[in-house]
Amino acid sequence: MTELERAIRRLRRKHTVPRLVYRYVSGRPLDGRTGYGYRHRGAGRWTGMQRQAVRLGVPAVGVLAAVQPEQTGAALGTAAAVAAYRARRRLVARRFHREYVGPTLAALAPALGLQTGVRLHVDPTLGNLTPRLAKPLSPAEVAVRRWYGENVEPVVRWLPERAQRAAWAVQRAAQPVTARLAVFRRPGAEEVGPRIELIADTPYLTKEQRALVSAIISAKIPVADLIETWAQVGPRVRATWTVRKRPPARVGVAQVREQLARLAEDEFFLGLGAGDRPITISLRDDSPHIAVSAGTGAGKSVLAELLAVQVLARGGRVVILDRKGSHRWALNLAGVDYCTKPEQMHDALVRLAVLADERNTLALHEADDWNPGPRVLVICEEMNATIGQLANFWATARSKGDPKKSPAVAALADLLFMGRSAKVNVLAVAQMLTARAIGGPEARENFGCRLLARYTVNAWKMLAPEAAMPRPSRHLGRWQLVVGGQATEVQVAYLTTAEARALACPRSPETTQATPLSNPGGDFLTLREAAEAGVLPWTYGAAKKRLQRRVGAVPTPRGKRGTADLYARSDLAAWARNA
Repeated sequence: MTELERAIRRLRRKHTVPRLVYRYVSGRPLDGRTGYGYRHRGAGRWTGMQRQAVRLGVPAVGVLAAVQPEQTGAALGTAAAVAAYRARRRLVARRFHREYVGPTLAALAPALGLQTGVRLHVDPTLGNLTPRLAKPLSPAEVAVRRWYGENVEPVVRWLPERAQRAAWAVQRAAQPVTARLAVFRRPGAEEVGPRIELIADTPYLTKEQRALVSAIISAKIPVADLIETWAQVGPRVRATWTVRKRPPARVGVAQVREQLARLAEDEFFLGLGAGDRPITISLRDDSPHIAVSAGTGAGKSVLAELLAVQVLARGGRVVILDRKGSHRWALNLAGVDYCTKPEQMHDALVRLAVLADERNTLALHEADDWNPGPRVLVICEEMNATIGQLANFWATARSKGDPKKSPAVAALADLLFMGRSAKVNVLAVAQMLTARAIGGPEARENFGCRLLARYTVNAWKMLAPEAAMPRPSRHLGRWQLVVGGQATEVQVAYLTTAEARALACPRSPETTQATPLSNPGGDFLTLREAAEAGVLPWTYGAAKKRLQRRVGAVPTPRGKRGTADLYARSDLAAWARNA
């Protein structure tokens, strides 16, 4: 051994204690072995930070226990409680894996033809998977939980609830400012909710294999109404099942008022979709006519009421063909033609077809953006019965030489084909909108917007075969809007009778009408409507001259319908009596 080697050995012996202290404090192995990381286990059971925590924590606890025994006991009790909580979570996770993940993997591996390379992740918060594993509580546990909920929990939650309410109040007060600043925010990462994720080490799965995997997942993991997506790009196949995002449970008049001011004249607000997103339809871009098909009690009349209110609020007219009287909210409102008898329905449809033909004729000589006049919405309730009633009425009322086909049914078909440019739109409501109920399959194709609720498989295949059928919901007011082969779930806004009347006729929501229900005038009429309805004994031209010359007790305008002034029926009648 050379002198240099002896000097190195003496130097090593001299620094042995500092080197051991450093290894002890830093969490490294004391014998100097390598391959043991600080954040990763390496070849050992613990990571370096875990060894460091134990080596420093045990002496520190011993010193504290000797100096402050009471505080140390409390800290040890807290640590024991945390350890027990983590152990319980670990036991639940093991049971969750044993009940769901393990059996599902055992069923999937042979189905995919892979004994290895199949990984499955099931989120414990998905649905009610974890609560299903809970054992029934004993009577003593039920009594203790009841006592805790009645006596302890209200005291514990008092301050957090007040703080949360104060935070909500601050958010509402700052909403006008934060809404304007939201446009400058950077888009965040996509929110990933509870999911089931399957990864298979194979580049491709056939359609039959994917269907088998879906069936196994649905059978072994009891969570309903999941959205399934497959990604087969790359060396692995990835499948994900996520929870379908739902619209809000209820949409009311506040949301309708908020959206009305933002919509164009041909746009109509239906309700809110997933994520509180407003759902609207356009009678110019999407479709001139709307088809509604739903079972009994699904809210067909509520949906028709919502659209009619928006037409009336913009100065339009609504013609309701309703034999059973589902729209009592519209009784006596200005601009509403309520037809309850077959003869009234017949006359109204024939009159509307003439109006649409006149508007289309005038449009030939006008510019492309010419406005033909106020929009007219025709609500045809219970089409399955209305078409039959119109046909039966015409069979008994027609004279010799009259056509065999009902002119009202023919007029409805004409409206469906030429209503877009004339601003005469049809809302067809039926439990099952068959081709016979609407006047033929070619007439049904004019409905580009289709709304379905509480539908059957046959109804969906008949009205929306190009869109994938989602599971029907039993929630009241939950509809599927199908436009262009795309189905969108929407919670339709609900309006009470008072709210609907206030929105439809803000000038006088509680008006009365003495004339028959089929009279379209209502309590407020233009000068032309008053002359045509016989309220004024003069022609329209004569009445206009009297108005310009201020002859008699000239009535005061109460509002506008388009560019024409609206006058109260009582004022017009008084003017006619005193002239």
